[in-house]
Amino acid sequence: MDNQFSNLSNFNSPPKRTHSPKRKAFIYVILFIFIIGAAIFAGNYFLSQKTIPETAPSPTPTPTIEVTPTPTVEPSATPSGKLTPTPSGKVTPTPTSKSLDIEVLNGSGVSGQAGKVATLLKNAGYTVTSTGNADTFDYTQTVIQIKKSKNQFAAQLKTDLSKDYSVDPKIQTLAETADSDAIVIVGTE
Repeated sequence: MDNQFSNLSNFNSPPKRTHSPKRKAFIYVILFIFIIGAAIFAGNYFLSQKTIPETAPSPTPTPTIEVTPTPTVEPSATPSGKLTPTPSGKVTPTPTSKSLDIEVLNGSGVSGQAGKVATLLKNAGYTVTSTGNADTFDYTQTVIQIKKSKNQFAAQLKTDLSKDYSVDPKIQTLAETADSDAIVIVGTE
């Protein structure tokens, strides 16, 4: 029985552990990385905590805005480029003749008539998109065709053309799908 107890005494004592050299090296590497990481963290922390002398904030200048009164603008009934008050009381620029694209067609049969009228209109501030011949050459008066959406320019266009040409008093409506805003067909008169 003594033999049995002597074997039991072996069970009570823990077995001796021996660590392999690879395991020890791994633990040292982990510890080394931890120490380096802690040193970097501490260095960054303390370097970012530099003491900056406190100074009183300097007052920022407040910009002053000078208000200059603007003159009142008379309402304009013609497209002359003046400013026109709207019902809301805001002042908006009135469209000018330059915002009208015009196609000029020769309906007189006289060579160069479309080019002459195109030059006249360009000098008056209009945009001439093209020139060409009309469907026939039997126009006696100059005819104006204009889109309904651009009708506010019709009177001024008629006035500008009437200085040198006999303009038909009836202004025709041009389809809204037309390429130009207006078509001027030059007549013989």
